[in-house]
Amino acid sequence: MQLRWLEDFVELARTRSFTRAAENRFVTHPAFGRRIRALEEWVGTQLVERSKPLELTAAGTVFLDAATNALDILHGARTQLQDAAPTLENNLKIATGRTLAATFFPDWYDEAVSRIGFFTATLSTGGAEEAILRLAAGEVDLLIVYSSAHTRLLIDQERYDWLSVAREVLVPVSALDAKGRATYRLAAGPSPIPWLAFSRTLTLRAVLARHLAEMANRPTLKPVYQADSYEAILAMARRGAGIAWLPQRLVADDIARGTLAIVGGKEWQIGFDIALYRRRHQPHPVLDAIWQSARQASGDDA
Repeated sequence: MQLRWLEDFVELARTRSFTRAAENRFVTHPAFGRRIRALEEWVGTQLVERSKPLELTAAGTVFLDAATNALDILHGARTQLQDAAPTLENNLKIATGRTLAATFFPDWYDEAVSRIGFFTATLSTGGAEEAILRLAAGEVDLLIVYSSAHTRLLIDQERYDWLSVAREVLVPVSALDAKGRATYRLAAGPSPIPWLAFSRTLTLRAVLARHLAEMANRPTLKPVYQADSYEAILAMARRGAGIAWLPQRLVADDIARGTLAIVGGKEWQIGFDIALYRRRHQPHPVLDAIWQSARQASGDDA
């Protein structure tokens, strides 16, 4: 059970609308519905009558009181502990994905410190939707995310400022056979190629799907494995389980060691941005310096 499921349920009970509750929780309607169903599975009974107007079941009414009390206690304890904890000077609280935390953040942080001076950072990792929710709730100051149509739909462009700070490339990779050749190739035709696919929760799934849909003479890809972690897909690619599209920063060491090889030509590679998001009209000395530095680098001091 996740804490956000309780928060989702309380918001749903307040609004009596899946659509409004999902908007207020900054998640898509389908994702919100999945989380409510997951909570019901955890509780072991139906909590909501999916009718119009929406009503809580008898069990839902009982559980609402328990969820509200639990959240009050937990948030109160969190506030007390945060107030008692030592604060870091010029600390920047950041939400990002696990892959970006490992492959992008260290170099970005070093560059930022060299340009604006030292600052401390507290990093929390998770899925894109979870990270966006943390930014919206004010739990973090900055979001670092792969920029895609999916993330742009989830983020209200009227409420946030953003910067594109780097480019990344999705590259198709395959393990090598005993002769040092790629085990799988992107050849057009009816013969299926084992494919290690992204789950729906990964930001880059939509980026890849759109690109493949526009490709002429595309091969027949047969999903044999699906995961919500780029690292999990990488582990299967190393074992030779299939072909996978993965961020180039993530596979760079494997390609250099000869564990994996990029297959296909440049037309199979997909470029996209890595972006920073912050809440608009929320001053922060470190963020203000990062944004000002970016404007100076681009020649825009306005």
